[in-house]
Amino acid sequence: MESLSILIPVYDWDCTKLIKDLHFQGLMLGIPYEIIVADDCSNDKDILEKNRIVVESHENCRFYALEHNIGRAAIRNFLADQSRYEKLLFLDCDSAIKDKQFLQNYVDAADKASVVCGGVTHPDEIPHKGVELRYLYEKNAAFERSAGFRSQNPYLRFTSFSFLIDRPVFMAIRFDESYVRYGYEDVQFGHELEQNGVSILHIDNPMAHLGFENSEAYLNKTRQAVLNAFEHKEEIGESSKLLNHYNKVLKFRMRWLFRVIWTFFQKSMEKNLLGPEPKLKVFSLYKLCYICLL
Repeated sequence: MESLSILIPVYDWDCTKLIKDLHFQGLMLGIPYEIIVADDCSNDKDILEKNRIVVESHENCRFYALEHNIGRAAIRNFLADQSRYEKLLFLDCDSAIKDKQFLQNYVDAADKASVVCGGVTHPDEIPHKGVELRYLYEKNAAFERSAGFRSQNPYLRFTSFSFLIDRPVFMAIRFDESYVRYGYEDVQFGHELEQNGVSILHIDNPMAHLGFENSEAYLNKTRQAVLNAFEHKEEIGESSKLLNHYNKVLKFRMRWLFRVIWTFFQKSMEKNLLGPEPKLKVFSLYKLCYICLL
């Protein structure tokens, strides 16, 4: 790798420590690099200004503050359009670097595939009360986080949380900007990578996920994601477990049953999911019932 653009979309999150850590590691690489941060019209203007000050005080760093929220897909495309270098490293803002060789690990793997995914880890213990649903969901998926497991279905396990990609490859595919709400834009992107025969490599170079929203907010985001999946079911194809289950429901003409379950058990399911001991089986049923309403 001869040069690197590090691209970070931000929304209502203090990413100053992440920027400082990345800048320090970037200096050690010995190649041209840049860090570009784009704020997608955050509500918290104090955090926006704090991020701006830190980014603009560091060499090789640029900050953009958008006047209107354009969404998770479009903001990543915007960042790519501002980039100058041959490799693009997309990182979510609500994360922390765990390894002092984080950037170097990506550099070492850069020439092995057009796309390199580093992975994600989560805290061993729940960060605080009220986030039980998101934390339990992520904790249950911990066994799927290793590079070995992800490599078994490399495109299906693609995530936009942290990945390196050849700039020409990204510019040819890009994220589908019709995804304005939360969810599934990275699922479709992984599907597009597969359809275009783009090589992908999974490595163990995880970032720590820090952004755990409360259960009510996460349930709302989940409904948005399900709606995204439904609206883009033709584009996503078989890359979504939820859509695969939904197609089986349609095949056996059982959609009516899940609508009945929703009618009589929506409140009790939500009570469980918003409580201190949510059950993931209830969560799965909730999503399947919801998509059957659409």
